[in-house]
Amino acid sequence: MQLTLGLLTIPISAQHLDGSEMVKFMSWAQGILTLHPSAAACVEDVSPIFKLHLFLGMTVFLVFPFTRLVHVWSAPIWYFGWPGYQVVRTRRSLADTRR
Repeated sequence: MQLTLGLLTIPISAQHLDGSEMVKFMSWAQGILTLHPSAAACVEDVSPIFKLHLFLGMTVFLVFPFTRLVHVWSAPIWYFGWPGYQVVRTRRSLADTRR
C-alpha cells in the first residue's frame, strides 16, 4: 500500500517542478527530527495523498521495530512468517549456575 501511495504522488509532484513541495517536506522532516512543535504546519497545505503517504510511512516504523525491518531485505520470503523472538528463562537459581 505504501508503494502504491508513493507512486500515486508522482503526477502531483510533476505539477511542482520548482521543488516547492519538496522544501515543505524537508522542513517537516527537519522539524520532526529536532522535535520542533510546529513541524506539522510545514505540510498543512500539501495534497492529502502526501499526508496519507507520510502517515502510513510513520505507522510502519511504529508497528515494526527497525531491527525487524532490516530482515525484510535479507530474507523477504520468510519475514512475514517469523513468530518473533522469545526470551527463554530457566528455573535454576543463581546458586545452581555457579556449580
